Amino acid sequence: MWDCNCNKTHYRLEEFMSKVRVNEGYELYQIITDFGDPLEIFREGIQNSFDEDATQMYIKVYEQRKISGSSLIIDIIDNGNGLLREKIASFFDVANSSKITEDFVPNGKHGYKGHGSKVFFNADEVHICSKTENGDYWAVKMEKPIEQIAEKHELHYSDFMEPSELGISLPNDWVSGFCVRIIAPRYFGTQYTRFKLNHIYLRDYCRWYSIIGTIETAYNEELKNKNIKLYLCGLLQENFQKKYKDLCDCDPVPKFVDTELGKFEEISLGHYFPDERVTDTAMKKYAKKIGSNKASYMFYSKMVYNETITTGSLSFKLIINLEGYETKRRYDLLLSKQGRASTEENHTDGERYGLWACKGGVPVEKVDDWLVGGKGVGSYTYMQAFIDCDDFQLTANRGSIRNTDIEKLDLIKKEVNKVFKSKRVNDAMQERQDWELMEKTISSIDSDAKELKKRYNARKTRKKIILPDGTEILEPTKNKSGYSESETFVVLLTIMEHYPDLFKFSLLDYNTTKGIDFVVDVMGSPKYIELKGTLTKKINHPFRLIYKFICYDLDVAKNEIVEDIEPFKTTLKINKNDNFESNNEEFNLKPYTSFCLQPEGTATIQSMEIINLKTFLVEVLGVVIE
Repeated sequence: MWDCNCNKTHYRLEEFMSKVRVNEGYELYQIITDFGDPLEIFREGIQNSFDEDATQMYIKVYEQRKISGSSLIIDIIDNGNGLLREKIASFFDVANSSKITEDFVPNGKHGYKGHGSKVFFNADEVHICSKTENGDYWAVKMEKPIEQIAEKHELHYSDFMEPSELGISLPNDWVSGFCVRIIAPRYFGTQYTRFKLNHIYLRDYCRWYSIIGTIETAYNEELKNKNIKLYLCGLLQENFQKKYKDLCDCDPVPKFVDTELGKFEEISLGHYFPDERVTDTAMKKYAKKIGSNKASYMFYSKMVYNETITTGSLSFKLIINLEGYETKRRYDLLLSKQGRASTEENHTDGERYGLWACKGGVPVEKVDDWLVGGKGVGSYTYMQAFIDCDDFQLTANRGSIRNTDIEKLDLIKKEVNKVFKSKRVNDAMQERQDWELMEKTISSIDSDAKELKKRYNARKTRKKIILPDGTEILEPTKNKSGYSESETFVVLLTIMEHYPDLFKFSLLDYNTTKGIDFVVDVMGSPKYIELKGTLTKKINHPFRLIYKFICYDLDVAKNEIVEDIEPFKTTLKINKNDNFESNNEEFNLKPYTSFCLQPEGTATIQSMEIINLKTFLVEVLGVVIE
């Protein structure tokens, strides 16, 4: 009772209190749609199968053709324990999991939050089928779950029926099993998300982010020996099989099998860690085996650390595997090329590799920033490192460990950093870096030696420019982009040394790093001359500043347009009956073929002469090119 002044009315505190209300329909909608990646459908399906002791899990994505079009279907099937009829509510209800005790304690299963299966409901229809050891074999369906929530704020499913009524059947030799059929899942309604159902993307996700890719098999022999398999068939499976068919294409080689349920890729339980390759011989042997000419250090692989760390009541596993770039690309088929950015269809090694926090052996969240003195997220691309701890508390969508007690996190961080600072790990990291440095050094030496031989041999095939006095100059090298500009300069400089008064200008400065190449003196006035190995239709300098061009040859025909960066347009004019003006009386007024760029219309730029050395040397100086 609260009494304020004796004449005031008395109120009970309870009258001001109300119950906390939960909008169950809205909450259910949020759970159904609260998944960051649409592929989490498969993570949840595989996890459910695993928790029900399945040894065979089948995932098939296909399109069912209809008169009205086609419908995308996802089947997730397993030979697990199945679901008892009386437990069906745990599948459809929110936060009502069969994997917890009455005291809300997980019973050893990973999928215990009661949210996972709800990701299936964002679809036109959901069918489930169950077979249990007692011989109970049934199916139910749910139609338009999202619409049900919007209209009724709750979900309803059909009465029990025979599986054949829904076109579902589990293998006859299975004592028990379970099937979820998701018809027209709305996560994959656009091309942006639909490509993720292609086999190559689906297998990558399952092998990294689901329990089928658990790191636990690296230290749990009992689990490894259970022979648990995922049988996977994504869209465009046949294309994938044709492309990745042997060791030269990827490691390990995908295995495809024909089963009662169709053709699938067989994927064994466990995260893939490459075979160890730490010696030069081993790395080169592997590179030769797969027919690769990549540097051998890129195939480095070493398991540096795989141990249990216990501190007080807290225990976790830490795995560190060091790998070269090509080692990763052999099994990570969606890894982008080195130095390339990621796209919608692949990922960089900075996004994928580094230090991961795991629960139940499944990578949950990248935690590179835990490493003290490190370079932050995306900097540890040379390793696969995993912290596997059952004390990590995940968010509802299992996308983060941030629900974990902060004191536990700090303790784990401290112990992890001890390991990374240890001599054992540091020595291993240094070893990997030393291999890389040594290989690069050797490669550089070999490359220089090969280049020497190449350039020496190329010299024999290059034409000679023979001056009247017998002096020989090699013609500039020609490649796909034209003649070498630097070698054109050598030719020009040699000519000017032999005939210093040949041109009506004197060279003041030559600089390729500051705009236009030459500064020359023309009757006491400074001018720019641009040097080109081959003059093309696009000039990367403004015409208004250029007095002349000098090139070895042109890739422009008579009357074709040549533009600068502003752009001004000019036309190439050729005069085969011109006379050369020179300060040297021997060559002054000699007939030759002149080239110039003539401005179009009333442009404010002047005509620019082009000295085409390939014709000029022959016609004016009388050189021989052979």
